Order: sequence, then structure tokens, then C-alpha cells
Amino acid sequence: MANMSGLEIKREITKANPRGAECRAMLSGFVRSCMSLSVTKKDGVQLILDCQTDFVRDYIAVAMKNMLDVSSADSSELVYANPESLLAGLDITVKGGGYEIAGIPNMTEENESAYIRGVFLGCGSFSAHYSDGTDGHRGGYHLEFSVLSESFADELIDLLKSREVVMHKMERADKYVVYAKDIENISNCLALMRLGRQVVKLNDTAAALSMRRDANRRANCDDANTTRTANAAVDVINAIQLIQSTVGLDTLPPKLVEAADARLNSPEATLSDLAFELGISKSGLKHRFDKIIEISGQLAKNN
Repeated sequence: MANMSGLEIKREITKANPRGAECRAMLSGFVRSCMSLSVTKKDGVQLILDCQTDFVRDYIAVAMKNMLDVSSADSSELVYANPESLLAGLDITVKGGGYEIAGIPNMTEENESAYIRGVFLGCGSFSAHYSDGTDGHRGGYHLEFSVLSESFADELIDLLKSREVVMHKMERADKYVVYAKDIENISNCLALMRLGRQVVKLNDTAAALSMRRDANRRANCDDANTTRTANAAVDVINAIQLIQSTVGLDTLPPKLVEAADARLNSPEATLSDLAFELGISKSGLKHRFDKIIEISGQLAKNN
């Protein structure tokens, strides 16, 4: 099956080279999702971006340089001086001394994809447990955006909903998580981000798992049927042997003697095979076996 992970999704995002308004929308989504501001006497106010991985950090640093002509300090994180002008360039309004970030900006439909890609780079993750059911688990998928404010979470949910991607919200520690666990909405979200390869992988994997589960269910059903058939044959044989050891099979009607002989001669044969051999219907043979079991039960009570 195709392998999928949050890192692989982010790697595919970083293969794109957005320009102009699309790049601005991507950076706006990224900065909104993972920014913090630091105030020191030495350096003043600085914008800090937690990129989590080196390849995301390098991708964002190049985009920042190309789009806004700003370079970051040499750090494992991205650190920028003069954040007010930088944020304004990304349509992010800073309000008050606490630097509260405003909501999602108005944008054209063509830039929404880039914006969501940026948010995923900053705070998105994806996990999958692939199971065909043999390990006792059902398997599952989980795509999420983990953001710092409830207002950001609500606005993100509204934006995705407007593009027919239904996601849910929960609070986890000091963050708000916007998430989906069903294939349809995860697939739609990946498609909204224009991640065609990931959509194909997800759907192919889901289809393969569905086929495996169906095959396992059929195999389990076949095993159960085989067990029931074997148990039924044992019950009939026990009944025949009881009759044989007490009153003798010759006390039975000829049709029942015929059925009893067939079962004793072929103890592992299916009901269908025995019915075909005797030239009667499967239900007819079952009726004869039921009668044999009934007679055996009466004998057992009398003895």
C-alpha cells in the first residue's frame, strides 16, 4: 500500500513554487499558524516562526526573501526584525500591545488553496493506521490543523466549509484542533490544497483496505459455515450411533436408513453433497436428519 504521512504531505507542498498573490497567501497562512513575537531590550520586537522541520524552514525562508525581500537571522527557527511591516505585507493586522492577530483575510478563490497549504505547513499533521482488521484494529485516518486561538479555528472551519470540506473542532491542552477523520473530507481537503498525488494515494489505500476487509469477512464467514456444517454432521452421527446401539437402524423407515447410511459412509461430506448423492433436495435430507435426531432424543429420554 502507498505510504502517507504528514511530512510527506508537507514535502509535496514545498515542491510548488507559488508566485505573486498566491505566494503571499501561502505565507500569510503559514505565519498566522506558527508565529510568535518576542520583545527584548537588545533586539526590540522580533517575529519568530517555528518551522518544525529544516526543509519547511528553508522553503519559507526562500519564499520570504523572494516575496518580501526579507532575510531571517541565522537560527534553527526563522527570526525577523521589524515584524510590523512584514506582517502588513502579508495582510496580517496586529492590534494592541499584545499583538493580537486578526482573522483570515479576504482573498480570491484561486489563492485559498495556497493559504490552506501555508496553514498546513505551519501547524498541520496527518496520521494513518493501516489495518485489514487482522490485528484487532479497524484502521483510521486523522488530518488536523492545530492552532493557538479559537477564533482562528472557527474561521478556518468556515473557510473549509465554504469549499465543501467539513471539519470539526476540539480543544487540546492550550490549542484548538481543527480535524477530520473520514476519507471523504480528508480527500477533499487534500484536493483543495491541490495535492493530487496524495489524494490518489489516500483513495487507493482506502480501496485496497476495503477489499482486504471484504475478503477477510468472506473468509471468516466461510470458516463459520464450515464449523457449523461439521458440528451438524457430528450431531447426526451421534444420533445415528445411539439408535444403532439401542434399537437398531432397521427399526427406522427406509428413507431414514438410507440417509443414516449415507452420513456414516461419508462423515465429512457436506449436506449438499449427500443430497446430490441420494438424488433428493438439500432441505429434504435435512428434514430426514432432523427426524433421526428427534428419534435419538426420545430414546435417550426413555433410557
